[in-house]
Formats: sequence, C-alpha cells, structure tokens
Amino acid sequence: MKPFFDRIFVFIETLAAGVWIGALVGFGFAVAGTVFQELPTTTLAGDVNAAVLAKLNRLEFIAAATMAASAIYFLLRSDWWTAVRLAKTVLVVVMVATLIYYALVVGDRLEYLRVVEIQDFDTFDMTKKDFWDEFTRLHDRYTQLVKANLGMGVLYLLLSAFERRSKT
Repeated sequence: MKPFFDRIFVFIETLAAGVWIGALVGFGFAVAGTVFQELPTTTLAGDVNAAVLAKLNRLEFIAAATMAASAIYFLLRSDWWTAVRLAKTVLVVVMVATLIYYALVVGDRLEYLRVVEIQDFDTFDMTKKDFWDEFTRLHDRYTQLVKANLGMGVLYLLLSAFERRSKT
C-alpha cells in the first residue's frame, strides 16, 4: 500500500508545483501587462489586477499547503530521506515563507496604499509623493519575490525529475 500512497503524494506535489508555477507565469505573461494596456485608466487596471492577484494568491496558498503536506508525508517516511528529497523540502519551506511575506505583508501594504492613500493612479498628487514612492518600492520588492518563487518552483520540478520514486 505504501507504493500506492507514495505515487499519489508524488503526483499531488508535482501537480501543485505545476499549478503554482503556471499561475505565476500565466499572470505575468497574460494578465498583468494586458490589463494595463487594454483598460482605459491605470486606476481601473490596478483594480482589476488586484482582484486577479488576490485570487492568484489564494491559489498559491492552496498549492503551498498541498506541497507542504506532501513534504511532511515524505519526511515521515525514512526510506525517502535522500539529499534530493531534503532539498525539495527546504525549497517548499522557503517558497511558503516567501509567499507569506509577499502576499500577506507586502501585498497588504500595497493594497492599503493603492486603495486608501493614493486612490487615483491617473493623476499624480504631489502631496502623496511619499505614498507613491513607497508603493513603487514595495511593488518592485513584490515582483522580485514572485520571480524568486518562480525560480525556486522550477528548481523544485527539476529536482523532482532526478528523485528516485520507490524501492518496489
């Protein structure tokens, strides 16, 4: 029965990693730029982008939880303790921590600045310059952290290609 569950957990974690990576690539490639190019105002584009990003973050958290559950399953199985498996587990921990930081800390502050402080991105208000500067700085940080998670996700899948499956 163990080999059956091993295969199920390998499938689930690989699917979750693929969904996570696919969501990030899809958003970056198809959504973000297109929304800002096609909608009539930057403020409206930001509203739509934020709504999509909120759903994307929920999807990322589901994938992260699924990958973490699989990592725990394999950590409980000493016959799966290999350098590749341990590296994948470390990647999951770092990816989840990064997600928590960019989605909940940086993302929440960006949303507050966007909705409460700046409000209108189509007209620059010099009295809100500090908020604009903070928004720009945090947006750059958010983007870099998402790219880091994307890179770690690709590495995770690459490591999966070299992982032994079972002794049976």
